[in-house]
Amino acid sequence: MTRFLLLPLFLLLLTAVPLFAGECSVSTYDTLVAEGKSGEDTREWGRSVEAYSRILSECRTKVKDVDLVRVYDALSVAQLMRENYADAIENAKKCLELDGRYNACMMTAAKCYESLGDRSMALEYAKAAVEVGAYDEYSSAVVIYANDFIKRLKPR
Repeated sequence: MTRFLLLPLFLLLLTAVPLFAGECSVSTYDTLVAEGKSGEDTREWGRSVEAYSRILSECRTKVKDVDLVRVYDALSVAQLMRENYADAIENAKKCLELDGRYNACMMTAAKCYESLGDRSMALEYAKAAVEVGAYDEYSSAVVIYANDFIKRLKPR
């Protein structure tokens, strides 16, 4: 009798848990996205880094390429805010490998290089962000920021 009771319970547990370690369910992905955004809203950058890192490690196959660019962007910004500049630069570069026109990632790298004291690399990335130009509202704001950044970094 107990066997018959345990079998439905076991099957129920199997449907609630991914079959393989590292497999991401839709609800897990949605939870991680919400956690990352919540960390941004509350400026708890560690929460954002953790959530976006888990998306990349556990849910990468569920993320469309256009959204993957945004995940790398969000992760690199959170790492920048935590002053983890090397990792932020690495993830900004991964963002740019996926979309070479995503100038927000260029500016994250520029800001990291500036914080590390490498003004020439900071200027290089900022100039590249301007060269991409504005192709939507967000990129327009990035171009404005990049121009101000360049003016601030150039010697007087």
